[in-house]
Amino acid sequence: MIKRILKMPSSSLMIVAMFVGFAVGIFFGEMVGWLSTIGTSVILLMQMTVLPYIVVSLVGGIGKLQKSTAIMIFSRAGLIMALLWLLALVLIALVPLSFPFVESASFFSTSSIEAVEAINYFKLYIPSNPFESMAAGYVPAIVVFSIAMGLALIGMEGEPKLQILSFMHTTSEIFSRITQGLVKILPIGIFAMSAAAAGTMGVEEFASMQVYLITYFVLCLLLTFWVLPWIVASLTPITYKQAVSITRSTLVTAFATGNIFIVIPVIIEECKQIMREHDKLSDNGETLIEILIPIAFTFPNIGKLTVILFVLFAGWFNGTPVEMSAIPSLSISGLLSLFGSVYVAIPFMLDLVHLPSDLFQLFVMSGFITGKFNSIAAVMNLFVLTLLTVCLFEGCLRIKPPQIVKMTVGIAISVVATLLVCRVGMGMFIHSPEVTSGVIANMQVADKVPTKVKRQFPVVGETPQEPIANVRQIRERGVLRVGYIPSNVPFSYYNNGAQLVGFDSAMATKLAEDLGVEIEFIPFRKSQLAASLEAGFFDIAMSGLAMDIEQMDKLSYADPVLELTLAIATRDHMVSQFKNAESIQALQDIKVAYVEHSDIVSDAKQKYPHIEFVKIDGYKDFFRQKKHKYDALIISAQAGSAWTLFFPGYGIAIPTNKNRYPVAYAVAQSNQSLLNYVNNWQKLRKVDGHQDRFYEYWMLGKGASKEQPRWSVIRNVLGWVD
Repeated sequence: MIKRILKMPSSSLMIVAMFVGFAVGIFFGEMVGWLSTIGTSVILLMQMTVLPYIVVSLVGGIGKLQKSTAIMIFSRAGLIMALLWLLALVLIALVPLSFPFVESASFFSTSSIEAVEAINYFKLYIPSNPFESMAAGYVPAIVVFSIAMGLALIGMEGEPKLQILSFMHTTSEIFSRITQGLVKILPIGIFAMSAAAAGTMGVEEFASMQVYLITYFVLCLLLTFWVLPWIVASLTPITYKQAVSITRSTLVTAFATGNIFIVIPVIIEECKQIMREHDKLSDNGETLIEILIPIAFTFPNIGKLTVILFVLFAGWFNGTPVEMSAIPSLSISGLLSLFGSVYVAIPFMLDLVHLPSDLFQLFVMSGFITGKFNSIAAVMNLFVLTLLTVCLFEGCLRIKPPQIVKMTVGIAISVVATLLVCRVGMGMFIHSPEVTSGVIANMQVADKVPTKVKRQFPVVGETPQEPIANVRQIRERGVLRVGYIPSNVPFSYYNNGAQLVGFDSAMATKLAEDLGVEIEFIPFRKSQLAASLEAGFFDIAMSGLAMDIEQMDKLSYADPVLELTLAIATRDHMVSQFKNAESIQALQDIKVAYVEHSDIVSDAKQKYPHIEFVKIDGYKDFFRQKKHKYDALIISAQAGSAWTLFFPGYGIAIPTNKNRYPVAYAVAQSNQSLLNYVNNWQKLRKVDGHQDRFYEYWMLGKGASKEQPRWSVIRNVLGWVD
């Protein structure tokens, strides 16, 4: 049995390895998660020869051409190839419109505010130092350098040129042999990654993968059996039926093997046959076919270009869709990077649009299913490119405006209809994940200190005043009175058990514990904070207070406890419009709410006079609005992310300038004793890790929900492990 499996074709062996890996992962669950390291190692080995192979294959392939042949191919075939690339890239960019809308929300992530290194497009595309480009993995620059070397070789004559071409050919063979050897261990990597994914990936993630597979299959089938044959039928004497029927056996072979190279001789003969049937093939045309197809094979084909769709899917899957403005750059860079292997191109493109490199494993796992479909798209691309070029050479290419308009409208209508069907169909079966508000609504303060929570706001001038208490008097009294702002997620809010919880509630409880006293929470309105502290309603305010310059002469702030990042909360479909100054300037009839940050809002009013800024009493007034009275809200990224857990229809936009501001605790201006104690206490609790643990729990959600082991046969069916 094992010998029979080992004798299988490599493509079949990889499929077997994938399904066996899935079975192992489902059986053992998280116990096989460590196998991902093996899978990653195998993929890195597969990438070993790719960049050198790009150089030697392009230099050798272009360098051996005759000047006249090169001019003809790069002018005529090059133009047609570029137009086909453009068509494919436009279709790929449109496909994400068929992805179903999924509402999702998550705790704040520090990665969202990390500084992103700007892309150096000069280094990416211009090989000023080819060795640096190779070392840094700038695939587009490497391709440009290789093409330049190949073109320079065309103009050379004599023995030195032959020696170089011989060296390139021999080196290419060496790399090919290395790759063939590594392919033998690739099933091990596929098995390892499939097992690790099936053992650790949740059901929701598997369901989301269906979106990529369905849209990818539809894209390849649409290109292969509709768009490309229609182009041939519209512009050449060849009919649509002839274009599909003559390629049938080649498409079946390519689909079954996942290998385009082996069908190149068949494509050459079939192109000659169809041209002879129409009596449109001269001797020179026959030579052109024989030269063109092998050369075109070394360039990225439409089948290869379709893998760019995975990067667009990865953005949707990760909850950070690729911006429309980034798609042109992604398309050009992706096209140039695909001169090499997809195993280099995909990680490069993921990094280009700042998506996690771990997503690459999803691509590898699905690659041996999707590879069969992109093979048929690649074969049809070679047919269409060759037939259009030969017809242009033979003078039988029909470029008539009515025919072109008819073709364009027909393709456009069919593409729109296909996208609508996919969108509606997937929307019926792939739904948003369960609402995550239950997680944050059930979080609790861990420290147990006798606690009393008042909900009635004291009123300055009506509620009896209390003397301002220093640290000694607080200890003698036995109670620390803390001011809080209700519904100030995630600093102070009520959970499902009607308990006051949050980051600052936890910090206040810890402060009371260290003072050896009980704690009493009293609500306040920020506009009356200084007066409430002077009236002795509470000793300290701890509730995500942004330090306010206007308040500094009326109260005393302790040292900043956190630095928060300024953000804008808005409805999901508007998030991208608030990420940079240019898109904000383009907005019309927009009303932005704010609770604090009056100084920032004052500057924003001058910069964006067309936007109306409205002050509201609390963040809940924005998120609970019913008629979309406000379009956006100025808030911290940390607090905004927490609010979206309750209201997943909203998202957070972090402007590119990433402004930060401090939050601190406040005491009465004359209470120097408590101020000194709190400052020193904060330093201690920051150094010993208490503050960081509170931050990770309340802001980042670490430990907020109990992680359940991934379902597995060994645990949930057989009960062999706990």
